[in-house]
Amino acid sequence: MSKNSLTVLAQKLAEKTGISQQDAELFIRKMFDVVNEGLQADKQVKMKWLGTFKVTSVKDRESVDVNTGERIVIEGRDKISFTPDTILKEIINRPFAQYFFMIGWLFMNGCP
Repeated sequence: MSKNSLTVLAQKLAEKTGISQQDAELFIRKMFDVVNEGLQADKQVKMKWLGTFKVTSVKDRESVDVNTGERIVIEGRDKISFTPDTILKEIINRPFAQYFFMIGWLFMNGCP
């Protein structure tokens, strides 16, 4: 998480809860430490109302070095994916619900 994102998130948390920004930042850092430990141990962490963090393996793959044109192998690695919980999706999409209806209506009525 970039420093700016952490700071902004901590500010919002501090405003909503009344705790200091320093305590809010510490809480966020510790929460992600716990998620990281869970991912290392179990490869998956589910947080109700937030979503699921999951470690997936990416296999080795071939590519071409754009500078030399030479074939290279990019080594496999682990990556973290996040799938939001249904409740979080609904909260985030609620302000845009009217747009989805209008786009569907326009599409169904043959408007370009």
